[in-house]
Amino acid sequence: MAKKKDIEQEDNQLEESNSLDVESSKNEELLVLKELSKELEEKLLRAQAEIENTRKIAQKEIIKSKIFSAETIVRDLLIPIDNLYRSLEHKEEGISSDLIELVLKDITEGLKNSNIEEIYPLNEKFDPSFHEALSVRKDDNKETDIVLDVTQRGYKIQDRVIRPALVIVNKK
Repeated sequence: MAKKKDIEQEDNQLEESNSLDVESSKNEELLVLKELSKELEEKLLRAQAEIENTRKIAQKEIIKSKIFSAETIVRDLLIPIDNLYRSLEHKEEGISSDLIELVLKDITEGLKNSNIEEIYPLNEKFDPSFHEALSVRKDDNKETDIVLDVTQRGYKIQDRVIRPALVIVNKK
């Protein structure tokens, strides 16, 4: 009987040992799963932030694209506009100035509809961001750096200059 008791005690000890091993193993698995869960949660948050940043960048690019999409068209229209202005300067040679003025008005109105603004800085202070000085002239009746003459109009879309106005600037 003593042997039977000893065997039972050993079995109990083995079961307790196995039980502790199983419980310890489960705790380790639980810790590993918690750690894995945290890692995956961090990766998910990073991925969501990256998606949001990409979306914002794409939206900005779309807005830029819309704003500056007319730039190519404007560049093509600038030469005819300049020629029409030159024709107005020579109206005594037989070209109907009413017709030219009408065409210019239509073209400039179309540009305005596309958010394209004309830069015509006559009698304004010279601004190198929007004007290009072709020469200087002295006029004692005007302040220094005032635009005395505009030889070619400039154009811009919002704050982006497509072409600066070509001007003659006063220097005392």
